[in-house]
Amino acid sequence: MSSPEYSLCNSATISGRNKSARHIIFTLLQQLQGGGLILREPGIGETRFGDAEAPLQAEVDIFDFRTYRRVLLGGSIAAGESYIDGDWSSPDLTGVLQLLANNMQLVDKLEARLSWITAPWHGLVHLWRSNSQRQARRNIAAHYDLGNGFYQQFLDRDMLYSSALFSETGLTLEQAQQAKMRRLCDQLELKPSDHLLEIGTGWGALAEFAAREYGCRVTTTTISQAQFDYANQRIKQAGLTDRVTLLLEDYRQLTGQYDKLISVEMIEAVGKRFLPVFIKRCEQLLKPKGKMVLQAITISDQRYQQYSRNVDFIQRYVFPGGFLPSITALCNTLTRHSDMVMCDLFDIGRDYARTLQEWRQRFEHHWPTLHSQGFDERFQRLWRFYLCYCEAGFLARSISTVQLSAERR
Repeated sequence: MSSPEYSLCNSATISGRNKSARHIIFTLLQQLQGGGLILREPGIGETRFGDAEAPLQAEVDIFDFRTYRRVLLGGSIAAGESYIDGDWSSPDLTGVLQLLANNMQLVDKLEARLSWITAPWHGLVHLWRSNSQRQARRNIAAHYDLGNGFYQQFLDRDMLYSSALFSETGLTLEQAQQAKMRRLCDQLELKPSDHLLEIGTGWGALAEFAAREYGCRVTTTTISQAQFDYANQRIKQAGLTDRVTLLLEDYRQLTGQYDKLISVEMIEAVGKRFLPVFIKRCEQLLKPKGKMVLQAITISDQRYQQYSRNVDFIQRYVFPGGFLPSITALCNTLTRHSDMVMCDLFDIGRDYARTLQEWRQRFEHHWPTLHSQGFDERFQRLWRFYLCYCEAGFLARSISTVQLSAERR
């Protein structure tokens, strides 16, 4: 392992500010655990950090020395920004991000130093994007209205933008998504006499699946015009307009009561402030003894408080207004703001890592088509970073996904 002093002896061409930032970053990297890192710099060569014998090995290529100063001042968000700008790269970006996720105490040290300069700005932007009914539509449009053709390039045939369930070895992504939907519907004990409410239509796959496979009536709502139009056409083509009703409404505007309720990875778009509102509304929309199942991405309980006080790369650039609850926060909200009782909790975090890997491979394979649709290389790097960032989080268990079943008393 090279020491920071050794590396600095070979870095005379680096400007003073970048050199100082590099020294601080290298000092932190000397503390890496649970994996090894090879860092390559132009005109300097390789510097090794961590355990070279550990199973997890990562590599980083620095193209611009300003990377160190940017990361020092802006933390993990700036690391993503500098990747998007082409200042650094890696042959295995997921591996780099997983190694950092396994060493969150070092990331915390970094962000506690000088990132206070930029953190307030990111926080103000995130607060401005808080999910009021009007802002929620803007936030959803910012992500989902990129165009249906974009998502068709990397999702499965049914257009499911949520974790699959690889319940058996050898399943394709398409089969694993079917397994996910079946488990969710089975948890609800769906039957033909049920009227199911779905909050968060997506592109209509689950509504179609429930109506076709279980014979129930489905009312599903979204606030994305692009998804509404796609799902509407889908239900017509499936011949299910007599059983499926599509709404373009915010969950806070819904009325009536339903036998069953389902929401798949929509709660992340609710926001911390409105989490009690969402849970209370779910209870009000259920009949007594009605069943609910949520599939939710969660942050680890150990990181929840710090996560709640900060803004990460995903919130800043991918999901404006997004927020991950922890399992404890979700269960506490269920207890304090509703009369519902949790019946089952099933973790599929590892399945999401596999799902993201499948999406990323398809995204890269179909990039020439996406590029021809007008998406540029910066967009490619942003989405590559986003997909790898999430995959690494699931592999490191700093985030997970659960299927939570509850019943109204």
